[in-house]
Amino acid sequence: MTGTGQGFRRTHVAALALAAIMLPWSEFLLSNAQFLLLGNWLVEGIVRKDLGGRFRRAFTHPGALVFMSFFGLHALGLLWTDDMAWGLDLCRILLPVIAFTPVLASVPPLNRSELRAVLLFSAWSTFASTLVCLIMRYPVLAEGGYRELSVFISHIRLALLLCFSIAVFVTHAGRGALIRSAHAVAIAWCIAFLALLHSLPGFGMLLVMAAYGIWHWSASRGTLLRRSSRLALLLIPVLVLAWVDRVRTEFHRTDATDLARLDERSAGGEYYYHDRERPLLENGHYVWINVADSELMRGWEERSVLRYHGLDARGDTLRHTLVRYLASKGLRKDSLGVRALSEEDVHRVENGVPNVEAGRKGPLRARLEQILYEWDEYSVSGDASGHSVAMRREFTRTGWAIAREHPVIGTGTGGTRPAFARMYERLNSKLGADWRLRAHNQYLTLMISFGVLGLAWSLFSWWWPAWRTGAFRRPLFVCWAIIFALSCLGEDTLETQPGATFFAFFYALLVFAYPGTDLSAPAAPVHAAG
Repeated sequence: MTGTGQGFRRTHVAALALAAIMLPWSEFLLSNAQFLLLGNWLVEGIVRKDLGGRFRRAFTHPGALVFMSFFGLHALGLLWTDDMAWGLDLCRILLPVIAFTPVLASVPPLNRSELRAVLLFSAWSTFASTLVCLIMRYPVLAEGGYRELSVFISHIRLALLLCFSIAVFVTHAGRGALIRSAHAVAIAWCIAFLALLHSLPGFGMLLVMAAYGIWHWSASRGTLLRRSSRLALLLIPVLVLAWVDRVRTEFHRTDATDLARLDERSAGGEYYYHDRERPLLENGHYVWINVADSELMRGWEERSVLRYHGLDARGDTLRHTLVRYLASKGLRKDSLGVRALSEEDVHRVENGVPNVEAGRKGPLRARLEQILYEWDEYSVSGDASGHSVAMRREFTRTGWAIAREHPVIGTGTGGTRPAFARMYERLNSKLGADWRLRAHNQYLTLMISFGVLGLAWSLFSWWWPAWRTGAFRRPLFVCWAIIFALSCLGEDTLETQPGATFFAFFYALLVFAYPGTDLSAPAAPVHAAG
């Protein structure tokens, strides 16, 4: 390779590395990396007088064409959308599909050292971003915050990158003791940060990846070890379900309060409000009993500048936060209860902390208990507003209603937004206007947008190129596919720029640029191991 050729190649790899590095940091610099990659590709094609050949290879290769057809489906869906502005924005978000794919499908694949460098740059960059996040937002941990811990991108997208980084550190550990030790520390840190993010989906992804890893590893072992290892995999869901059931049982355990024999008046003489039918629980104490609102308001406003009927720092109703916090301490919701709060307690309530144990329990247990409380509240009120898991049930219910009315070609690209707005009104949803969001399930969103056939084609466009190039035989790609596929169950992953780039970049990298990939030949069949 000539000096000029080496320069183009180095720029090509550097642009990929820059994209990998910027994923957890900056959308702007991530976009610049794509421009650098495309610009280098075009200029090299002109210099080598191969520009036409590059376009021909990129847009005639079956695998690349099928994968890029996913973007084409969205472009086609603009023809029947009710919301052209949102549809065009979705196409803009998906531009990485037609940025990375033509480039990586038309030039020689990376060699092993180049791929290793790009992947490790990505993993270590994600690791570094979490250190910066912790330094900048450490105080939120004491108040049970976790969404605020992710400074640069959504905590949900950061969890995907952490899971993928763990897979990279495992599959590219190297041979030196120092490097292996560094990777082990990085893996432990990534798992710890997932816990700080309260990422139950992230730990679900790790469990599935671990199960796949054990299955894959055991395939090359003796019969006894293989069978015993795979049998042990059955214990994973059993142990997880047992832990969830234990937390649920302990959460619903109540104190000795007899709801049939509650005091009528507070010590100050005010009549208590009691909701005996739907009292809810906080740390095993009933929430909506022994509530003296007038005393509570006077006592609170003597201790805080925030209004009792106003909002806390998280935008929730302060009265609701205060009542929950008092209940979590086993206190009555009256002047005596407010007086018993410490200055730290008052500060925590002002900051939207609803439970005295928030930030002091294990993060996964705290998140599960939060979900249980939100679900109980949703069950008794029917209003899921502000409760992430309960709202997803409302999103799914509404989304299925839309999908049933548009089974063939869907609502078009961007048509989900007006379709959801109309369906919420028709279903008389109790969700507040600010919480009437879309499906939060990428598969359901695709079915709503393009019908059953569009969903089927989308899944085919993801699966077939990877199968054709043998990507499913590579453990790292399988781990990436697990992360992406599971993320689509609880999020519209492809409707955000970091999510769409995570999808397009790593798919193109691991399918079209993998060392030794012959893009002109079909892959050998993938046989089940063992």
